Amino acid sequence: MTENVPSKVIEAGVENWFVTLSDMDRVKLNRYLDKADSSSTFSFFMSLIKAVIADENYRFGITLCVATNNYEFDAYQRFLINEEFIEVLFNRELYEDVKNVCEINFKIFPMIKDIILEENGGKYPNRLNFRNKYIDVIVGIDAQYEKGYEMLDTYCEMGLLDKEDLEFRRNSLKVHRLQRTFDGVYTYRPKE
Repeated sequence: MTENVPSKVIEAGVENWFVTLSDMDRVKLNRYLDKADSSSTFSFFMSLIKAVIADENYRFGITLCVATNNYEFDAYQRFLINEEFIEVLFNRELYEDVKNVCEINFKIFPMIKDIILEENGGKYPNRLNFRNKYIDVIVGIDAQYEKGYEMLDTYCEMGLLDKEDLEFRRNSLKVHRLQRTFDGVYTYRPKE
């Protein structure tokens, strides 16, 4: 059987996963294998997930992200995988799933925040999907502005936003809310 398993799959230790793939998914995987880092199982999946996101192949991205659930990763690795999973789900417009994965990362975050700071020179990165995409969904999709304000305050208390950024984002929500209200007023058509 190993003669049909790509060497990078064997190096990453994911043969058991590979043999469960459909023929179509194997074809998709082969398309990205040259971008795969097979130095570890985590590196293998992360490099593939990032490659499919860059290629906007979000459907296969879901397959890859879900497959990682069969492997033991530490909290930081799981957090990083989930950050990419949020991106994939958001682009597939699976908004309830986006919120669920954001909430998982919200719970993981306190355990790994020091690692994130260390990896990013003492600052949190601007791209934190569990924060940004959660706001995008609860405000942009669900129109839950009050929950949006509440979450911005929570993120500020957690150190994920400074006071200046908090005010900027709060003002953006106010403008978004007004715009949505005006759009509703000007597109209203009375019944005849």
